[in-house]
Amino acid sequence: MNEVKEISEFLLGHKLVREITQLERGHIRLETAFLYPDGGNIDLFLVKEGPLLPFHKLSDFGNTSSWLLDLQVRPWLSAKRRGMLEQALQSLDVKQAGGALEIDLPQLEALMDGVVRLGQACIRMADLCYTRRSSLVSDFNETVEDIFNGSDLTYEGGVSVNGRYGKDVTVDYMVFGARKVSLVMGLATGNSSYAHTRANEVFRTWYDLDVPERTETRVTIFDDSKDIYRDEDLKRIRDFSDVLPLSDRRSIHDLLVA
Repeated sequence: MNEVKEISEFLLGHKLVREITQLERGHIRLETAFLYPDGGNIDLFLVKEGPLLPFHKLSDFGNTSSWLLDLQVRPWLSAKRRGMLEQALQSLDVKQAGGALEIDLPQLEALMDGVVRLGQACIRMADLCYTRRSSLVSDFNETVEDIFNGSDLTYEGGVSVNGRYGKDVTVDYMVFGARKVSLVMGLATGNSSYAHTRANEVFRTWYDLDVPERTETRVTIFDDSKDIYRDEDLKRIRDFSDVLPLSDRRSIHDLLVA
């Protein structure tokens, strides 16, 4: 029987596999319903190791590692990331072979269980991108606070203020200048797929604080080291706050110390 047809019939009714195709070298690609954090589909592959041999292995062919490398995330260089990944793979009974994630298939009947476990493993590995985002945000915040301290500004972090409809709204910083108080939000992420989401969060914060009783200056400082923010997102934020790039320390200083 044709291998693709056989596997398609075996997986009939399983919604986690959307498409099945055979590659030139004999491997079979399973397009799954699992998604990477940027919305891309996770593909898994039944590995063909010889013309007369059945499929005994399911692999991601290193695609998840490549996805992380595109974001400059290298799990093997960080003991913390290695530990997180090893714990996740062990719980799912998935192994690493070089940069690939793999599971053994003793029989075809184990295929669907393998798709679920390996798909979850790919997601858990891809989620390591958020550890980089946290690190980048931490570095960004340190730089912002360095600007505050270098300007001898008094400031408080994570301050809740009353906004629209009596709602408490949290801002990253409240900064006390010579004659005015500024509310500051940071816009920083190393993940292009998250940049729009973070920009929307900043916009909603300023919208909720755009009420007559709030007299503070509103300031957004964004990380301009990477060109990942949409022009329309920055324009919307600019309607409700001053927007300054992190690299322009002089303008940030001049605006906040006044």
